[in-house]
Amino acid sequence: MNSAVKLALAGAMSIASVSGVALAQTAEPMVDTATTTNSTTMATEGVSIVRLDSLNNDQDRQQHTRLERMTNDQSAMAEAQAEVSADPALMAALQEQSIETMNVIDVDTAANGGKIVYVK
Repeated sequence: MNSAVKLALAGAMSIASVSGVALAQTAEPMVDTATTTNSTTMATEGVSIVRLDSLNNDQDRQQHTRLERMTNDQSAMAEAQAEVSADPALMAALQEQSIETMNVIDVDTAANGGKIVYVK
């Protein structure tokens, strides 16, 4: 009788652990595509909009300085603005946030393939 209880308990434990793994493998990740922080806005899927003034802190000082210099380089800004104008997803993201194309400073490609649009 003792071995039958141990066998039943072992079977129940193995089934519980297997079903837990299966649940974890099929669970969908929770992603909020409308996330807003004081520095980055996910306006449209795959597009992040970062405001220059949000980078004015100790952690992002180098990025802020680089972008601030770019605001004085009309050709670099014109190139970034042309890239945004040519991409409907980037234009939609800017329009969603009521940001005019003339405020675009730079456009980068993120590690995940999305775009990061820096604006003033």
